Amino acid sequence: MSCCLPLPRLPGCGPRVFLVDLAVFKPPEEWRVSQDAVNKVWHDTQRYPPEDLAFQERVFARSGLSRDRTYLPPWLNPQHCGGEPRTDLAAAEQEARLAMTGAVQALMDKTGLRPGDIDILVTTCSIYCPTPSLASLLVNAFGMRPDVQSYSLGGMGCANGVAAVTLLADLLKARPNCNALFVTTEATTPAYYRGTDRPRLVTNLLFRTGAAAVLLSNRRRMGARAKYALHQCVRVHTGARDEAYGAIHYSPDDQGLNGIFLGRNVVSEASRGLTLALTKVAPHVLTWRQLAAAAAAELRSRRARAKGRKGGKESKGGEGGKEGGGISTIRRFVLHAGGAKVLDGLGEALQLDEGRLGPSRAVLRDYGNVSSSSTWYALAQVETEGGVRARERVMQVGVGSGVKCGVNVWQALRDVHEVHPAWAHLRTP
Repeated sequence: MSCCLPLPRLPGCGPRVFLVDLAVFKPPEEWRVSQDAVNKVWHDTQRYPPEDLAFQERVFARSGLSRDRTYLPPWLNPQHCGGEPRTDLAAAEQEARLAMTGAVQALMDKTGLRPGDIDILVTTCSIYCPTPSLASLLVNAFGMRPDVQSYSLGGMGCANGVAAVTLLADLLKARPNCNALFVTTEATTPAYYRGTDRPRLVTNLLFRTGAAAVLLSNRRRMGARAKYALHQCVRVHTGARDEAYGAIHYSPDDQGLNGIFLGRNVVSEASRGLTLALTKVAPHVLTWRQLAAAAAAELRSRRARAKGRKGGKESKGGEGGKEGGGISTIRRFVLHAGGAKVLDGLGEALQLDEGRLGPSRAVLRDYGNVSSSSTWYALAQVETEGGVRARERVMQVGVGSGVKCGVNVWQALRDVHEVHPAWAHLRTP
């Protein structure tokens, strides 16, 4: 029999918030992308000049994405549409509907959740913000109650799959005895870039179709079946700095063609935001002894760097090594899989070895950058591969445009080991 483990109610998160369960969308197999086939189509149709084709191949080779496992809708996948992708509103709605309803239906099937059980509904999708909203799409598709409290968040970027948990926690704090459904996605259709500006071309190579549905609750009886409880949630926004604000944006190029611009400073700005968030999280996830050890390690690191500068050589760090700073007391990490360089930067900021980066790299490899859904895919991968033991903590980190950063710490209420359909291929002999 499972039971809830006692957790402190920490400042900023209000009453206990349970993560009851989650489901991630597994796209149809016919949506699978073969990068080799894509390259052939582009070459045969002369969609791009040779130098741009070479640039895209170099970027893709270092991206961390598999050459044949990620997914795009057929109207964007050059294997199916050739050099004539569809980016109209009808196609965008079709992609968003299939992904979001697929994730929600999977969650309902596994939990027994009924549409009438949902008190609060929050959706997030950055580029595609239709009228009626995506929240309304789900209300209509599943026949939810007329008093459901629904919000559709737009323009919030990749970080919002993590950062929006603070909003959901606040809503649950204000409404006792409620279930909240959180649905994340990013429709790739309207974000597709038709031009040749290289900072915008990169997004065509990285972003892929995905969605996640997460059931949160503050109902006491949900504690017996919930997987996790929210231990701490923090979000920071560094957009007051022009460098951060301009690092990622959706805008037209010189030819008037819209696309997502990724600046060269994305990784450095994301790391800056994460560092700020971690300073807020650390006092709540480390003991006083660990905090003192972390402070001592940081002091030694600063002295080593100062000594290195005086000697004409910059020191690479202190004595703590990869497991320094006390963050290693959290065993599981699910990070935004924005790209190989993004994961490298987040891993460096958190001082993580490759083993702890593994789940996020698996998301990037098999599903690509699924934006705000990426950390939920990573959590599903953790549950499928090794599982999470009771009392273990999971740190969830999201970064995105703004620049915004969200950090959530979840504590397992029981042993969690589940083979998610999206990761069943990892369990096949």
